[in-house]
Amino acid sequence: MSNDPSDHGHGDGEPKGSPSFKMHGPDIVVTAIVLVICVLLYARTYWFDTVPSSLAQNVQPAMFPRLVLICIAAIALMLPFEYYRKLKRGIDLDSDRREFPPRLVWVTGAALIVFVAALPLLGALPALLIITIAMPLMWGERRWKILVPYVIIFPISVLFLFAEVLRVTFPRGITGGIFY
Repeated sequence: MSNDPSDHGHGDGEPKGSPSFKMHGPDIVVTAIVLVICVLLYARTYWFDTVPSSLAQNVQPAMFPRLVLICIAAIALMLPFEYYRKLKRGIDLDSDRREFPPRLVWVTGAALIVFVAALPLLGALPALLIITIAMPLMWGERRWKILVPYVIIFPISVLFLFAEVLRVTFPRGITGGIFY
């Protein structure tokens, strides 16, 4: 290795000709994991049933999950570059990553898994009502003027958007036709 200053491109120890972009190692690992999951789930969509064109309303069952997975993969591909972009602005993302996530983060993850598991059993509206009540309360929200409208408006809006606008069929669960 030469001590000649002309061998260094930027004067900051970087070799001449090194790329102007950098990738963050831990984020590359996370990106790789997300991409593997996206590829596996995308491959799973090839086993979805197809609907005759006359009934498909221009969208086959596999189309929506594939679009979502493509969006997730595209966002994941940006992740390794984010660390150095933030570092240039004086924000060190790794400083927060050194601490183990609080217990509440793990409890929230478990609650969301229970929510997804309960959805077919309870039905969409009851499950959405339970999660919209439980999550804010778990995170310490106690302003009832915000909670009550949220618990009423959010589940109904989600169901309306997906069931009426996008024509997604939700499981009715044990509640059957009570809420539908």
